[in-house]
Amino acid sequence: MVTGLADRFGEGPAGFLGGLPTMGALNLLSIGVTQSNAAAVQATTLFPLGFGSTFAFLLFYAAPKKLGFDARMALAIGLWLPISALIALLAPDDFTVSVVASFGICIVALMLRSRVSAPRVGFVATRAGARATVYRGILGGAVVISVATLSAVSGPLVGGVFSAAPAIWSSSLYVMSRTKGVEFSRSLTWTFMVAGILTVTPYGIAARYFFSVAGVWWGTLFSYLCISPLALVAWKLTRRRKG
Repeated sequence: MVTGLADRFGEGPAGFLGGLPTMGALNLLSIGVTQSNAAAVQATTLFPLGFGSTFAFLLFYAAPKKLGFDARMALAIGLWLPISALIALLAPDDFTVSVVASFGICIVALMLRSRVSAPRVGFVATRAGARATVYRGILGGAVVISVATLSAVSGPLVGGVFSAAPAIWSSSLYVMSRTKGVEFSRSLTWTFMVAGILTVTPYGIAARYFFSVAGVWWGTLFSYLCISPLALVAWKLTRRRKG
């Protein structure tokens, strides 16, 4: 869906959808279903901080000026993965610290991203064929399933960190770099960031509360409803961007 929107309407709608807490919500839900509701609540502890490191992944991808896709993605994953591993191993089991640190990292990363110069890309609307759409679905699905499995089997705290892994972002950036070029994929990181900082950590805060009082299924629904005003703000900020 993200890459299809990018093909037809540009980076704004695509970045908005990709920046919403879809992967994180799915992973927290899967932890609750495969382990327990209490495990899902515990996973929310480091979920915000894990998202902070994943947010920096977008900065690592976008910042270099002259690298191709392979080098950019290798740099982004190569820096994101050890940071996330250190958070999983060393971060304190403190939700307040996790939230504050998450917003701090995200704000710094967003400020640095705003200083990254990138040429404006002339946008031409396209539509992927059936074969390309199936390929994208298989690619994105495989990445999402892999990350969801890692989150579910690695325990609540570690799973909470990797619940925010850039599964949708990385696969979308790969597809867009192949179809519309690396510079367009760089521009997509901005809208991912704007939508993400407004919705993902607030979703984690809401999920921690609603999972405790309503369980993971209703808690997921209520958490989405809770962040819907912020999602509307993200939509208004991103919808007009083309590339």
